[in-house]
Amino acid sequence: MPDVSSDEWTIGRLIEWTRVFFERGGVAQPRLEAEILLAHVLGAERIDLYLRYEDPVAEDERSAFRELVRRRAGGEPTRYLVGTCEFLSLAFKVTPDCLIPRPETEMLVEEVLRRNGATPAPLLEGGEMESSGPLTAIDLCTGCGCVAVSLAVRLPDCRVTATDISPAVLEVARINAQAHGVGTRVTFLEGDLYDALDAADAEPADFLVANPPYVTEAEWNGLPREIREHEPHDALVAGPDGTEVIERILKGARAYLKPTATLLVEIGAGQGARAAEAASTVRGLLDVRILRDYAGLDRILVAQREPER
Repeated sequence: MPDVSSDEWTIGRLIEWTRVFFERGGVAQPRLEAEILLAHVLGAERIDLYLRYEDPVAEDERSAFRELVRRRAGGEPTRYLVGTCEFLSLAFKVTPDCLIPRPETEMLVEEVLRRNGATPAPLLEGGEMESSGPLTAIDLCTGCGCVAVSLAVRLPDCRVTATDISPAVLEVARINAQAHGVGTRVTFLEGDLYDALDAADAEPADFLVANPPYVTEAEWNGLPREIREHEPHDALVAGPDGTEVIERILKGARAYLKPTATLLVEIGAGQGARAAEAASTVRGLLDVRILRDYAGLDRILVAQREPER
């Protein structure tokens, strides 16, 4: 930032200077990211910045903001710099141990809500499942807990069991569950996919959801620098084909689905046909379909467990 007197550095001018700086540096959504960083430094909401546009920013706050701008320009993701990320209008703590939640993953929660009759309008075509007793869900590869916690928040009668292989990630997820008041209804288990459920003698659920790694090794090499250098490789990359973890989830799903219960797995944009073929070969999984996101890309594999005979 150029040298000017302190009274010239208003909130509005800081945002505009940083927007131009980020734009020249190739940062996506430069104004949004400038606002997020400045709001964080000022301890304010983004909307507050517009109400205080002409307010001067103190030197110590400018110094802290300058450091965050420097780090963001160097490739560090904004969400790690501020330590939070929004998911379905809820704020979630995130650390470099966690994958940063993506908007596409919100479809997992939205589809569960729709099938459970919790949303007034359907997101996509499909049936509504019948369920008796308290609703239950299992969330594999929970990460920061955004899916598990969102389900518990939106479905007050729902109990969720969430698993992840990383103890550091699970600690973040527990913090998020407590922060949103659902810590008593979300159980976190450490282990690789179904291993954690097996060890805990977990019961089958009404919904089994997962946002597993599905990036190929080749795709990883082409991802933006800020992802490759800062987000956890193992939370994104599944292997040479990208569907390795998806296929493991499919093969073990029947044991943890109640009769007629629903499986929903996030997949890569070009993985629909392969994932659907893999699901169709699994005994006990019926009505396999691929849901597309708002960009028209393959996003969610859905299947139901066969009814009891």
